[in-house]
Amino acid sequence: MRLLQIFKIWGVPFKIHPYWFAILFLFSWSITSQINLNASQIYNIKEAWIIGFLTSFFLLSSIICHEVFHTFVALNQGVKIKNVTFYFLGAILQIDKDCQTALGSIKIAIVRPLLCFSTALSLLFITYLSESKEHILINIFTRVAFLNLFLGFLNLIPMGSLDGGNLLKGIVWYFSGSKNKGRNFLNKLTLNLSILVLLFGIICLFSFSFFYGFLFSLLGLIGINSSKSESQFFKIENILKVSKVSDLKLSPLRKIEFNSNFIELNNLVKNKKENHNKYLFLTNNGRWDGFIEDNILKSVSIKKWDRTFVGDFQKSINKFESVYSNTELWRTIEKLEKTNEGIILVINSAEIPLGIVDRNKIGYFIFNKLGLNLPSNLISKFNNKNKYPLGIELPRIIKIMRKKGEIE
Repeated sequence: MRLLQIFKIWGVPFKIHPYWFAILFLFSWSITSQINLNASQIYNIKEAWIIGFLTSFFLLSSIICHEVFHTFVALNQGVKIKNVTFYFLGAILQIDKDCQTALGSIKIAIVRPLLCFSTALSLLFITYLSESKEHILINIFTRVAFLNLFLGFLNLIPMGSLDGGNLLKGIVWYFSGSKNKGRNFLNKLTLNLSILVLLFGIICLFSFSFFYGFLFSLLGLIGINSSKSESQFFKIENILKVSKVSDLKLSPLRKIEFNSNFIELNNLVKNKKENHNKYLFLTNNGRWDGFIEDNILKSVSIKKWDRTFVGDFQKSINKFESVYSNTELWRTIEKLEKTNEGIILVINSAEIPLGIVDRNKIGYFIFNKLGLNLPSNLISKFNNKNKYPLGIELPRIIKIMRKKGEIE
């Protein structure tokens, strides 16, 4: 669905999702129903709906104000924000670059909970000074205050991507000097808390309340799955940063002498096993002399093949996309994504070709490093040379690593 932009500050668009209007109605209806059930002798139906709607509206307004301040702090700490989208009880920031300092991360993480608590305390102070506790506006302020308290404490839970999790991660990063230590500590804590939530949910499921037991069990399972995914992400990150192209098993180059005619070229092409690789590299007395594409056969009549030589069609080897064998794997993937065929030439320090690497080679290398040794029949089934195997999104992972400042 199309997002609705409500305003733009500091070059950052602030948007709301269309689902918000449905959620606003449902939340208003929920509060109204609660008032009709517990305070029908004080408020009539019209007043109950006014309280329900305005409570929801002012809560959203406070969340928007908090997010504006949060965005201001984030921008001042070097974060590049593309846009902010509100989903009623929270917002999702689309970020191009994360904060690169531990202290900055702490400041960004603490601002939202502090704003929630300050809003709640301010509203509660107003209600404390009021003589009539049944006044509609005081009732609204009280509800918005307690909802802000709830959001403040919720955001401080040290799990996942909540502000509490980011705060804990920043604190560990600040005192240890290592960003990855903060991330790993938070991930382990998220896993342990999720297991406790799951166990509590199972107890509730069979002892107290099926609904709350199911809800807690679901939250626990989501947390455990998220923690495992994050652990896998850490491992892939490390492989991409530490591994070199030389660690891969390269596909051998198809070679042909520069003075070979098209009949010899045709025989070589008919025997090729890898259909994705249309390139042949020319040799001249043991020296690499360039490369050709096997489709040049179509440009010459068969009758002339015996007197047409591949050397007449050669291209400089420097025109072939290449990387050095000591290049990091993540840099190789970035360069590979700029090619059309999804293959890249690997050369040594003397610029002598060693072999070819493609998306499949890289993908299965990652799987092997993760301990996922796939059977050969499965590999052949998903062997698409122009895609990474089993849908592993390595380019997206590299973009996330760059956004987080893990690579430059």
